[in-house]
Amino acid sequence: MTTRPAIGHILLVDDEPAYQRLGSSFLRELGHRVSVAGDADEAIRTFEEDPAHVVLLDLAMPPRMDPEAGLDLIARFANAVVVVVSGHGERALALRAAERGAWDFLTKPIDPDMLRFVVSRALHKARLDAELRELRTRGAPGEDLGIVGQTPAAQQLRSMVRRVAGTSVNVMVLGPTGTGKELVARALHQCSGRSAGPMAVIHCGALSAELLESELFGHLKGSFTGAHRDQPGLLETAHGGTLFLDEVGEMPLPMQVKLLRFLQEGTFVPVGGRETKRADVRVVSATHRDLEGMARDGAFREDLFYRLKGVVLRLPALAERTADVPLLAAHFLHRAAPGAAFTADAQAWLAAAAWPGNVRQLRAVVESAAALIAPGSARVDAGLLRFASGESQELPEPESEPGPDSAPGHGAAPSPGALDAAIQELETRMLRDTLQACGGNQSEAARRLGISRVGLIKKLARLGLR
Repeated sequence: MTTRPAIGHILLVDDEPAYQRLGSSFLRELGHRVSVAGDADEAIRTFEEDPAHVVLLDLAMPPRMDPEAGLDLIARFANAVVVVVSGHGERALALRAAERGAWDFLTKPIDPDMLRFVVSRALHKARLDAELRELRTRGAPGEDLGIVGQTPAAQQLRSMVRRVAGTSVNVMVLGPTGTGKELVARALHQCSGRSAGPMAVIHCGALSAELLESELFGHLKGSFTGAHRDQPGLLETAHGGTLFLDEVGEMPLPMQVKLLRFLQEGTFVPVGGRETKRADVRVVSATHRDLEGMARDGAFREDLFYRLKGVVLRLPALAERTADVPLLAAHFLHRAAPGAAFTADAQAWLAAAAWPGNVRQLRAVVESAAALIAPGSARVDAGLLRFASGESQELPEPESEPGPDSAPGHGAAPSPGALDAAIQELETRMLRDTLQACGGNQSEAARRLGISRVGLIKKLARLGLR
């Protein structure tokens, strides 16, 4: 019994008209749908408008006609199986093509039977890859995507992330400060077909317009004071992946114009450069502000708002899903101090607290309390939580396990200076962990800790961390 060959959409990229006619005719006779492009720009534009399953890519393409330049094109065909076709049959070139992501390599002139065989296998691989992406998008039945909670709001949010992640549409995440907008952005990336690619994060309110432009678009050596070398921007480094614009409502108006141009055309120019570059990124933005109202008032470009909007995911405040507080608190405690548990009075305190800072505040309080658990203990009580939250200025004395010679209710007195030492240890741990999570970015670390950058620098100096 003969297996019917797979049928799919093929993009044939070659600058030779004769090869375009013969190749496309042969592939169409096999039942495939074929698109044709004669140069690099046309190939990218055609693929973006109508993505193909398989790309047959000639490496020597106009305008440079250099096989090495053709290698740069491979990464532009996201989720497609790329088969490189070249009149240059060098083994080294084939290896470099494979390193860049090509799946197979054919040398001209191509035997029709070999072309039929390779295309059929490539389509089979494309279908397997698509099935894998679909499974990743759906997620495992019990997977929470890092979005902890069982209230209807949490369940609906997870469902929306899974549905939206598999699309190419831009996503805007709205919600009060501290509700986990970056967490949702990372879940979208991990569930998408771009999960194997990079994810770049930038806080739009932490940088001036000039620095923000350099961070996004990159810069060339000598373009400004301190530019000692060429530096690629986040758009370039996130190619094939996701760009997360945190607090996009804080973006200066001059940068909004340049971002809009990129979203419309997919191109950008590095600071100090003249050559236009392309990048394929999915943009996820977030803000706690009323961006639609800002657009009406002229504080935010309306055309940019609608470009970014795509699908909107709204995150509820923690006050709107109080039933999730115990689950979230237990999750944070397990990560900070495996084996520790909350006492009954601690659980009651957690449930009664208001949490105006939302999930971020809850996490900070639980992690601080976990850091102050007495040696030999595995319990977090209400007193420890009150101190960690700032509600109480007195650190509760640790309860010692009663020994055979000790009287009930009496424990060893803490050593002099124990409170100051514990506070210093907590500050040191939080500063180190936050700076590490922010990649050493002091402005972002200060924002997450809720202090000014100057205050952060002073604390680092006082604790000997600079």
